[in-house]
Amino acid sequence: MIGYLALARETFDVEYAESKLKIAKSLLLSLSPDAIGFDGLITNDADADKALSFFNSNDFEKIFVFQTTFTDAKFLLNFAQSIQRPICIVSFPEPRTGGRLRLNSICGLNLAMHSLIKNDITPDFVIIEEDDKNNEISFSNFIEGQSGSEKIEWDIASITNNNADFDYSIDKQTIGIIGTRPEGFDTCDYDSNEVTSKLNVSLVDLELEDLFDEAKDIEVETIVKTKRNVSSYLAGTEELVQEEFDKSLSIFHGLENLKDKHNLDAFAIRCWPETFTEYGCASCGPMAMMNEKKVSCACEADVLGGISCNILNQMNNNPSLLVDIVDVDKSDNSLVFWHCGLAPISMAKEGTARSGIHSNRKKPLLHDFSLKEGEITIFRVSKARGSLQFFVMKGQVLDRPNSFSGTSGVINLGENSALKLEQMFKGGLEHHVAFTYGDISDKLIHFGEQMDIPTYTL
Repeated sequence: MIGYLALARETFDVEYAESKLKIAKSLLLSLSPDAIGFDGLITNDADADKALSFFNSNDFEKIFVFQTTFTDAKFLLNFAQSIQRPICIVSFPEPRTGGRLRLNSICGLNLAMHSLIKNDITPDFVIIEEDDKNNEISFSNFIEGQSGSEKIEWDIASITNNNADFDYSIDKQTIGIIGTRPEGFDTCDYDSNEVTSKLNVSLVDLELEDLFDEAKDIEVETIVKTKRNVSSYLAGTEELVQEEFDKSLSIFHGLENLKDKHNLDAFAIRCWPETFTEYGCASCGPMAMMNEKKVSCACEADVLGGISCNILNQMNNNPSLLVDIVDVDKSDNSLVFWHCGLAPISMAKEGTARSGIHSNRKKPLLHDFSLKEGEITIFRVSKARGSLQFFVMKGQVLDRPNSFSGTSGVINLGENSALKLEQMFKGGLEHHVAFTYGDISDKLIHFGEQMDIPTYTL
């Protein structure tokens, strides 16, 4: 017997998620009429407990998990470990309208895959396509196929140009960790001893209150001067709620103060929900402003993500950015890199930079623009499958409009970008990847050799 359940987070477009679920569930029932599911979207711990009880009370051979929106991996990991049945996660792309990222389902899939694979669970997954026949084949393959998904091994990366310039230095760095990672974000885990001994990075633990206290003490004159500067390169700042805009700018100066006070080179910040719910603004814009200064700020207290950016900053002497992969289009051979609004202004496509508010939390300040076209190097200090490694590959940002509000770029990874995304996810890559403009892939591979850290690619 086939079972199914659906996950969602209420800060996303639940009504839209339900419409996607209805179509996918209809397809499943057309192929397996006897399939039984836990009806309704699982959005909280109480629903999760009921769902787990339901599946423990029935004998299912295989289970479809409909990842209708982004969620953390807490429930799904617990569910998979408890049920111990083959799982197929179904994810939903959404139109690149330039507006709100309504589902962010593919990022939720990415987060779940990393967490499950790191715990020796290898699920199947399907990203719904426009072609109904392809979806039917994908569903049927899981229903009728052998139990257990194929494990993907990435390729060992090798230097392509032995005459490349390896004249770079990566100095000992200090990362400020503000707060702790959100629950269910196993992608943001790190081993502090490993970070200090193998990556030559010192860690300074701070609290969100430390940042808020610094921000509250910023002089009005300082805020006014910074507001004038930001408004010179971001259109639409006069449309923001000015009190919230001011608070956001005070966060920027609070980060500057903490950097100077603790001699920090980069940050990993628990940016939500507390900056919204307790301080009253978004931290995305301030983090973007720090990123422009090559002081990397990683969301969700992602320490290894922040280190990834910091390595790129030093090696390339240009700003880097940590992003989510939120969409894939086979017909266009492209992905979308996105984050709420923390891309540095130098990455903006000319004429597109605006100020914005967070799509779910409705507060400023965000950067809102399409990423400029150009060659990029993608990099991650990873703990895929629980082992420290580097992941590196090349890509191209295409000249396209902003796919979703915030900062985003349409990315080509060469031949068959969709297959490469599948291999990234099935290899257990984290939901945050870093990139910088230009090709420094050989330098990163060389650096991995110097650090005695295995480096992989696709």
